[in-house]
Amino acid sequence: MPDPTSQQIQASWDKLTESISTQHIPALTLVGYLLLGGMMAIYIRWLYRRFGASPSDADSITRVFPLLTLVTIGVISVVKSSMALSLGLVGALSIVRFRAAIKEPEELVYLFLCIGVGLGLGAGQPLLSLALIGVATVYIVGMHLAGKGRRDQRLLLTIIGPAARFTEGDGVVSLVGRICGPVTLQRFDLEGPRGQARIGLKSLDSVATARWITQLREQLPDCEFSFVDLNSLA
Repeated sequence: MPDPTSQQIQASWDKLTESISTQHIPALTLVGYLLLGGMMAIYIRWLYRRFGASPSDADSITRVFPLLTLVTIGVISVVKSSMALSLGLVGALSIVRFRAAIKEPEELVYLFLCIGVGLGLGAGQPLLSLALIGVATVYIVGMHLAGKGRRDQRLLLTIIGPAARFTEGDGVVSLVGRICGPVTLQRFDLEGPRGQARIGLKSLDSVATARWITQLREQLPDCEFSFVDLNSLA
């Protein structure tokens, strides 16, 4: 005669499994997809940190990749089996407003890549997600290698000083170009009597950087300088 306690435990387990399972994906398979999606998101995070060209802090955006992928898998696995839930999701998303600004288009592409992986796994198509990751990796690495010779400006120089320094004569940007070589102006602000310029420079050794700072201080004694090595943020 079966043990009543064992029957109750088995019944509770079956009920829990049934509640977790969706119409097309069993519970254990869904857990596997979640684990696989988390690993894929971590890999996408590594791709962004290794090959991304954005000058912003990588950790500020990549920390959401795994959670975004897992949430997408969960949402899609639930709503795909119910038209009512799908319509409810559309209504819920219509009132959601994201306040965090996306600073670089590249960040948006990686976010969509995470969502695409989550959509594939949530729809029960892991091979599609794996193929997406593989093809994306080929393109990302290929574009990185193709543009490696042009993406050598990995120092970010910020200059703050009197507005006249930025508008009179050659200006701060021209002066920095003569001293430091090729530059890329990333941001320029004038607010009342103060001005600010953010300039991308070619990354050199610490001795050359110290020499630049010394020459700039001699030419712009009334300005403030800040150097950031973007390689250290990747």
